[in-house]
Amino acid sequence: MSTEVAAARQAAPQDTVSQAEATPGRSQPYAALGLTAAEYAKIADLLGRRPTDAELAIYSVMWSEHCSYKSSRRHLRQFAEKAPPTDVLLAGIGDNAGVVDIGHGYAVTFKIESHNHPSYVEPFQGAATGVGGIVRDILAMGARPVAVMDALRFGPADAPDTRRVLPGVVGGISFYGNCLGLPNIGGELAFDPCYAGNPLINALCVGVLRPADLKRAAATGPGNQVILFGSRTGPDGIGGASVLASASFGDGGAGSKRPSVQVGDPFMEKRLVECCLELYAADLVVGIQDLGAAGVACATTELAAGGKSGMAVALDAVPLRDASLGPAEILMSESQERMMAIVTPADVGRFLAICARWEVPATVIGEVTGTGRLEMTWHGERVVDIPPGTAADDGPVYDRPVRRPDGQDALADDDPARLPRPSGPARGTELRCHPARPAGCPGRGRQDLGHRAVRQVRPRRHGARDAPRRRRHPDR
Repeated sequence: MSTEVAAARQAAPQDTVSQAEATPGRSQPYAALGLTAAEYAKIADLLGRRPTDAELAIYSVMWSEHCSYKSSRRHLRQFAEKAPPTDVLLAGIGDNAGVVDIGHGYAVTFKIESHNHPSYVEPFQGAATGVGGIVRDILAMGARPVAVMDALRFGPADAPDTRRVLPGVVGGISFYGNCLGLPNIGGELAFDPCYAGNPLINALCVGVLRPADLKRAAATGPGNQVILFGSRTGPDGIGGASVLASASFGDGGAGSKRPSVQVGDPFMEKRLVECCLELYAADLVVGIQDLGAAGVACATTELAAGGKSGMAVALDAVPLRDASLGPAEILMSESQERMMAIVTPADVGRFLAICARWEVPATVIGEVTGTGRLEMTWHGERVVDIPPGTAADDGPVYDRPVRRPDGQDALADDDPARLPRPSGPARGTELRCHPARPAGCPGRGRQDLGHRAVRQVRPRRHGARDAPRRRRHPDR
């Protein structure tokens, strides 16, 4: 796109809050963004007017299946409601990841999350960015990511669609993890007809931290600055994981969804990890959130809602890879390798200096307020003015029909003791030839499990055995 066209798009009139108040009957494409008529009506009721285009973008991604868990939340919240009292669970439901105090001055944090539909559309990038997103969730808790795992489900092993998706998924997982220097310490792989056309791609990351270093996604302290750092915002992934998770591939086909898949840059993520850890060590971060599905829309609403505060953001201050992007596209972009931090005014200079040393772009885009409102401007005009909790916490919750699967009772009553046991000299051969042999680690053979600690073999002396030793990675 030419510079002139991009400039013209940036200067085009935007749907402002005042215009939304003056034009209540204007038609908006809520259905194309994954919202139902009832959900759109609820948004208008919450705001007391129709949403602006930028506000509609926020609600469409934040109320999507991927971000709000609107079909499963009523079941998942039981984990918090029924959990026994404990003093070792430092973070749980509602946080970016779970954190458990393991004693001796350390805590571990871990989370598993799916990236199913993006991985079906574009297997390599979908799976790779799934790993990148889960790593940033761990990083946002204040921890150093130390390992990844995965659990994969595909259709029949000999199905053409499985042969299309599986190699890309395994390649994406191993590629991204290798670039970060994270070992894949295990996983599982299974094939079943029920996953044909709808594979499950689950990535898990584990991190380590000191309990006192735990970080939260909360914007507190009016006057504190909002800093966006990491990759520049581009058009990749606009409406991607968030809208895809609420969509069906029966409508329009997978090909129509291709532009919605994110593109990852693991080398930027590696710098981002080390940059964040140095920022944490310098105690420069008041609150932090990663940007994945729903991007700026998610980070701003969750930070403001988490801190029970307000936030003022200038969307035209967001660094762009594509100058033609407007407010709604900036909010929905799922460009990877980005974080948003809350920093006191006195610490902004040191924060930006550390980012520059790691070659991580960083820009102040707003500040925390005490208004209880999330307000966003575009070249001085107000295009967003909402209570942040309505997008982050108050999305619809559905009680979907449930039915006990056919054959569930027979499956529960089945006894593995009935299975024949291999015996004799052939049993090792049977195991090595079993099609599920990669289940222990789908990326094994591709993933360097010892990337962070290099094994070196000393020159052999006469009569001496090889003496392996481990050498610390130079950046540790």
